[in-house]
Amino acid sequence: MEIVEEVERRRQTIVVEDADSAYSELKSLLDGRMSFDHIHEEKYYNDVEEGLIRARIKTEEGFDKFTVEELEIHVTINPEENEMDLQVKSKLLTNYPEKFSYQTTVWYYAYRSLFDKFLYGSVREGYEGAVEDKMETLMKRVRETLEA
Repeated sequence: MEIVEEVERRRQTIVVEDADSAYSELKSLLDGRMSFDHIHEEKYYNDVEEGLIRARIKTEEGFDKFTVEELEIHVTINPEENEMDLQVKSKLLTNYPEKFSYQTTVWYYAYRSLFDKFLYGSVREGYEGAVEDKMETLMKRVRETLEA
């Protein structure tokens, strides 16, 4: 059973100093100066005809054994205008285990739904502030690192 809750979306356009190195600086920021458990570059396109660089990066950080924070980062870099368009969507993903056959029954699903609604839902709501803070920190550090 998986519960996905979108926390926040942000978008900003940044005028960068060096558009050619902006993507590598963004990756080094995510790898070195931010704390994530996993960073995965899903797609990377260097469109020569349009002169754009497009990428999608997903980051994950675990809170407890059920819930992780996921940031989905979409980047478009235009070297001609020295601009980087950054879109970030943050989500909380809660996965309950389904290893055993009884965990896939209707009764167990009903139990987990009630457990989530009355007990664990308030715990997950407490994580929303941390996710919003992480998003604010990311946007601030990207501006500090890349803005001209």
